[in-house]
Amino acid sequence: MKKTLRFAAISLCLVLAVSLAAAFTACNDNTQEEGFSMVVPDGAPALATVNLLDEIDKNGSFGKLKGVEIVQSSSIGTRAVQADFAVVPANLAANLYNKGQGVKLLATVTQGNLYVLGANSEVKTLGDLVGKRVFSIGQGSVPDYIFQTLLSDAGIVYEQGDSAVEGKVVITYVADGSGVMSQLVAANKNGEEAIGVIAEPAASKGLAQSGITELFDLQKLWQEYTGSETEGYPQAVLIAKASVCESDPEFVAQLIEKMSLNAEFIAENSDSVSSVLVKAYPQTSLNTQMSATTLARCNCKLVRIADAKEDYVAMLNAINAINPAAIGGKLPDDGLYYVAK
Repeated sequence: MKKTLRFAAISLCLVLAVSLAAAFTACNDNTQEEGFSMVVPDGAPALATVNLLDEIDKNGSFGKLKGVEIVQSSSIGTRAVQADFAVVPANLAANLYNKGQGVKLLATVTQGNLYVLGANSEVKTLGDLVGKRVFSIGQGSVPDYIFQTLLSDAGIVYEQGDSAVEGKVVITYVADGSGVMSQLVAANKNGEEAIGVIAEPAASKGLAQSGITELFDLQKLWQEYTGSETEGYPQAVLIAKASVCESDPEFVAQLIEKMSLNAEFIAENSDSVSSVLVKAYPQTSLNTQMSATTLARCNCKLVRIADAKEDYVAMLNAINAINPAAIGGKLPDDGLYYVAK
């Protein structure tokens, strides 16, 4: 009887072991079948993947890329290290690499979409901002560092605060573009002056209102600061797991080529861009129809890192001078940059 029970127990263990092995194999097979993943943050950077989203919606995938997931911008750092490909803020790529996350920078995909708007303002130069309060988005983000660098380069002293200070520019941070717009609209209604740093597409909404004007195009000012041939600055970039780049360089090249056609796709399909984004992510902040002009001002254009490295490093140097922690404590070495095989 004991032998029979022992034999039954052994048989049961063998069955469980085989079942677990089969389940593990099935999981691996499913993972393989699922293909590569990609995440992008909500907002203007999501526009960098519109042609991918459109193709995946129509065909179920783009080659081995089975999906592009749009996520809240606040979670992109966590989600990016879990995905095979990701669009991330430009400084985050350097930060992840310096922290040993094993990523490669493939290309820049957004070349800046930042503007300074004014309500009832006659500001003509950055120097005219001295003694004034400026509302701004993106504390501790690439746009914030760009604005601070331009002020410093002009010899302007600035600080964070809630009221104007003589001889300085005071920056008041708000949560998002709608926060800047509420300040501009309220001031405009009362016939008062207000100034704000804001990105597209919110900037175009503001400019549609009487009394609100564009004071500065920060992309042009940055080009003057760097002396680059390229207008704008690397605001968002495309990264990939280093292991994916090593194991499947053919698909990496295919993905880069596809995304390089995105700007053309947006220009030719401006009337359907919003619906493509909403279908992929109903909660998107880009859920209103954007004109062709607004989309162009979002400045989504892929530049391979081999051609964009100089501009990218210039941007990192600016951030490093203000807050080294934002790029992981130091300038990344050449291991960050993807070299196509």
